[in-house]
Amino acid sequence: ICFPGTRLDILKRIENWIRNVSLTDPVLWICGMAGRGKSTIASTVAHNWRSRASCAVFHFRRGQSALNSRVLCALARQLGSSLVPDVKNAVLESVRENEGVAEPGRRLDEQFETLFVAPMAKLKNHPYPILIVVDALDECDNSKDAVDFVRLIHKHASSFPTNVKFLLTCRPEDPIRRHLESKQWQKEDLDSAPGINNDLARFIQHACTQIRDDHDLSEDWPSSGDIEQLVKMSQGVFQWARTVATYLGDGSPVDRLWALLKRPSTWSGLDDLYHQILSKAFDNLRLDPVRQDILCRVLGTLVVAPHPVSLDVIATLYSKHEIFDGIETGRIIPFLRKDVLADLNSLLFIPESPAQPMRLMHTSIRDLLASELRCKQQPFYVDSSRCHQQLANVCLEIMLGDLKENICNLSEVSKPGSEVQDIVDREISKGVQYCCRAWSTHVTQGVKWPRPGESTATGELAYFELFSKEKLMCWLEVMSLVGGTMDAIIAANEVNEWLLVNMPKQDLLTALWRDVRRFIDMFLEPISFGPLHIYISALPHCPTKTEIWNIYGKLAKVRILHGHRMSTWPSHVWTRPFDAEVTSVAFSPDGKVLAVGSEDGTVRLLDIQTGTLLGEPLAGHKDTVWSVDFSPNGKILASASGDKTIRLWDANAGTALGGPLTGHRDWVRSVCFSPDGRLLASGSNDKTVRLWNTQTGAAVDEWLFAHSGKITSVCFSPDGEVLASGSQDRTIRLWEPQTGKPVGGPLEYHDGWVRSVRFSPDGELLASGCGDRSIRILSVTDTEARVLTGHSGDVNSVCFLPDGKVLASGSEDGTIRLWNTQTGAVMGEPLTGHSQTVWSVCCSPDGKLLASGSDDKTVRLWDPLAAAAVAGSPVSHHAKISTVCFSPDGKRIATVINGWLRGKIQLWDPQTGAAVGEPLTGHRGEICSVCFSPDGNLLASGSRDDTIRLWDSQTGAALGGPLRGHSSFVNSVCFSPDGKYLA
Repeated sequence: ICFPGTRLDILKRIENWIRNVSLTDPVLWICGMAGRGKSTIASTVAHNWRSRASCAVFHFRRGQSALNSRVLCALARQLGSSLVPDVKNAVLESVRENEGVAEPGRRLDEQFETLFVAPMAKLKNHPYPILIVVDALDECDNSKDAVDFVRLIHKHASSFPTNVKFLLTCRPEDPIRRHLESKQWQKEDLDSAPGINNDLARFIQHACTQIRDDHDLSEDWPSSGDIEQLVKMSQGVFQWARTVATYLGDGSPVDRLWALLKRPSTWSGLDDLYHQILSKAFDNLRLDPVRQDILCRVLGTLVVAPHPVSLDVIATLYSKHEIFDGIETGRIIPFLRKDVLADLNSLLFIPESPAQPMRLMHTSIRDLLASELRCKQQPFYVDSSRCHQQLANVCLEIMLGDLKENICNLSEVSKPGSEVQDIVDREISKGVQYCCRAWSTHVTQGVKWPRPGESTATGELAYFELFSKEKLMCWLEVMSLVGGTMDAIIAANEVNEWLLVNMPKQDLLTALWRDVRRFIDMFLEPISFGPLHIYISALPHCPTKTEIWNIYGKLAKVRILHGHRMSTWPSHVWTRPFDAEVTSVAFSPDGKVLAVGSEDGTVRLLDIQTGTLLGEPLAGHKDTVWSVDFSPNGKILASASGDKTIRLWDANAGTALGGPLTGHRDWVRSVCFSPDGRLLASGSNDKTVRLWNTQTGAAVDEWLFAHSGKITSVCFSPDGEVLASGSQDRTIRLWEPQTGKPVGGPLEYHDGWVRSVRFSPDGELLASGCGDRSIRILSVTDTEARVLTGHSGDVNSVCFLPDGKVLASGSEDGTIRLWNTQTGAVMGEPLTGHSQTVWSVCCSPDGKLLASGSDDKTVRLWDPLAAAAVAGSPVSHHAKISTVCFSPDGKRIATVINGWLRGKIQLWDPQTGAAVGEPLTGHRGEICSVCFSPDGNLLASGSRDDTIRLWDSQTGAALGGPLRGHSSFVNSVCFSPDGKYLA
């Protein structure tokens, strides 16, 4: 807590804020850079109020994600044990009425409402303050969770009695800072707090007096000038002063103070201090490079470890290091304390219990150690990549040696780890548990692949391959026992992405790890229920034509002799239930998040890897959310609702961007961003299409009128030049977004309502789902649409896979179908699983996943490639080619395809049939003619936009602007034989 006599002004202001129960402002935010004393002030306030009122405190710690995820439960537990009967009874009563609310995996909003909102509502007449202190929000492992916590406080602030106070501390860093500042809550900024030097001088003087007494030093140590210089060196940072006090008292105070004051200042005060302490520790080991190495490894582990690390874990990780040769196992931890870490007590927190997590005293220490610039070639610099590599080697080696089948010798099959915790702790050391949780991070962040031509793989790669082929089931056992099955999914995803980038042609390992991901997904429930179910429930039902079965099938304890047995993975990946009908789904551009709109008026965000909810539901609409769409950069999410409004959300923070967009007079059924993200189109039951400026939220002047029925769907073409709208009047209309003018007449080839319209990725096809149970596909150059039939209910949604060769459709019949867009043939069997209408289908940007939302209140994720193998086919246009021309040397072919409004040119290699570069675009009308120059370096094109364009045929770049002069269509162009003229 604060040293007596310091921080009096700010403590008094906070005291007054807490006492004034008439204030309607429930939150006070203490902000300041690292080391300013935020946590100390918060702890002091909590200490002062514990005996006088109900008070609950939570300190976030980076790396302790399991602890961080329990913040609400920890706070409620403290209030539930309050000495004030009213508060205690209100909390406990709410917990009893909502059994299981504190269980892991419960939604944050549900916990907040049960553990805080409901109990506090019963305490409106409580005469004393109720203080909730949450320290170091910036240390929360997931900044989005911290933002969600802030949002929940703001959302319910008006319903809290005025005696409920939240005291928050946080560095002034985005994104949390932005959200705290946007709430206009009270703020104490320690970076600009007056009187700090007087407080620092008082603290340093007192600390030095204690050190002087402890070491029997002369009365004139330190001098007033020394104190003044120390205050100046601190630069207003209390962490600096505390570290100095510990450092001086931990050795020879006179020598250390002299060295500290004489050291030239190169960096900030904190950096200089840390440099001196670290340099001293390493200098003391300079004659023993082996001890220096183990010290480097310990520091590196504390910096990069994704999970808490204790001395027990350190001892396990480095037990085979040469420094421990000849040292008994039981002496390793005392040796580490006394002979390796003794000089760093001012920087490291090392608990008495070796099982408790160690940690760096302050985040600023981690920042320094990981910065090559700030460490300036010092031996204590932590090269994160190298540390990850070392830890990958260690983790894999330990798991290969220690993991075994039924590692806990369990006799009962259905025993989850939570019921045998004592056995787990006895049989699986904390070090092995750390290895199982952290190895994937260390491998994917640190292990390098051989460069082309290098034949020798690193030791880590050899270990990884051996682990993959021998210990995967044992690893899953441990993850089940420690409650980490969902973490195993994340680990498998990390490894799959790493393999895809580094080892695309390694068939066995990549196939095996794809299988691992599907295996955990498919058998998540039994594996989580008990580790032995891996062998009696999961493996016996594993598809037989998979690498995981080929390698691990022999471990199955049950053999299926009769009945259907899968040979390959089903197309279904996972299902997640919701509380309401799911009406719309959309992938983020990076494919990591799925937005889900539903009948209850909310939008939820799901983590694609695990299917878990990200933060709280986005609430604001008062009716069904019919459509959701991400902006091209993924930063904004738009939602359209039956409440006649559109809302824009910050997709990362989960907060509303301004108020609702109003103007439509009936349900808004569809929204779609333009490819450049500047416009948002909306279609409504009021029979209009509207365009909105996404920067300002203002409606663009033009209302697009023409349909005689309700608008069901809108979609931009990939180049943004055309907007398509589908309607209950059985037509599709095309529009110029820039002018609001229609392009031609209505497309009238449907026998029922048009429910969904989508352009293909190349813009050459337009697909529509229809109320007559059919799908229509129209090419830009065709006048007749191809009809696809097969569904037994209305087709509510269509979407193209990224290569444009496959179309997915979702129907009222509860199924999803895949179609070959070139032949119109259905591909494979229908994807079944939904029990009611499928409202929406959407494909991930990489084409590997297909999401669907249904009236059955579920979202399902599918593997479209598993559903129907897509045979390779020659690269081609989907639409008719109007012009073709060879280059003079025969090495290039130019083809012209004319789209809905504009033409484009594609260059091809005739030897391979491969497209060369991107299409050449620029004409604002159809292209009538193309011609190569005699030397083949130029390509000329004539267009119905009355212009000619010249192109560099090697790079595809336009050469200057269009050639103007014609007053009508340019139907033909031709170079003279010498290439000097163009006619």
